[in-house]
Amino acid sequence: VQALAPLELRLTGNRRSVLAVLEYSSRPLTVEEVVADSGVPTSTAYRNLAELVEAGVVVRVSGVGGGDRHELAEQFSQHHHHHLVCTGCGIVTDFDPSPQLEKLIDREIDALLATSGFEITHHVFDVRGRCRDCLAV
Repeated sequence: VQALAPLELRLTGNRRSVLAVLEYSSRPLTVEEVVADSGVPTSTAYRNLAELVEAGVVVRVSGVGGGDRHELAEQFSQHHHHHLVCTGCGIVTDFDPSPQLEKLIDREIDALLATSGFEITHHVFDVRGRCRDCLAV
């Protein structure tokens, strides 16, 4: 909620509904799913999601073929995770990395960036492939 203040975004009823849907979802959602679960009109959902992304409260997860999805930013969900992205149906599923995987990713990133002068703020790790349902077809 404090992240809304710099952009002078009020916590309206519609914004609260959108955030609640994202908070209780176990995976990133399409705009259509946010609309269905929140009851917020489509144009309002698009506008609110764009404003929340700009405020850093929500992140856009790139799906397949432009099928973007949305989820709460990690600092608001307190849930560090990565994504499995199906190239068949476009579903995006969260997965929790093991501590060993996180250490390996961090070590590799540190080695890559050691001489570049680039400072990392976070990393995104998406695994693309086909989900069980798509493989069964």
